[in-house]
Amino acid sequence: MGDLNNIMLPCDKSIPRVNTSRMHCFNHFVKRCGLVDLGFNGPAYTWCNKRFTSKLVFERLDRCLANAGWCDRFPNTNVYNLPILLSDHAPILTITDSNFQRPRLKFKFEN
Repeated sequence: MGDLNNIMLPCDKSIPRVNTSRMHCFNHFVKRCGLVDLGFNGPAYTWCNKRFTSKLVFERLDRCLANAGWCDRFPNTNVYNLPILLSDHAPILTITDSNFQRPRLKFKFEN
């Protein structure tokens, strides 16, 4: 999960100018690593250039990727793109909804 500074699809950018070579290279990397995009709820774009002109650009640069092991262990994962506030990136909240409970360790005191 994080700021990957790449888009996966042309629709991940608010303007039509896309570096397709870089996009295909990133998608190849994701596929080769056996990762999948977990999707999201909330705003579609996670980054803004914050230019207060007509050249305002939004992109989905931040995402949560996982491998098959993660998806098997946390099948009910939900990813939420939160609003962009102070930074140029939006925070991402990932909730696993797991029933995993940390084993209780017995307290031991030694002299």
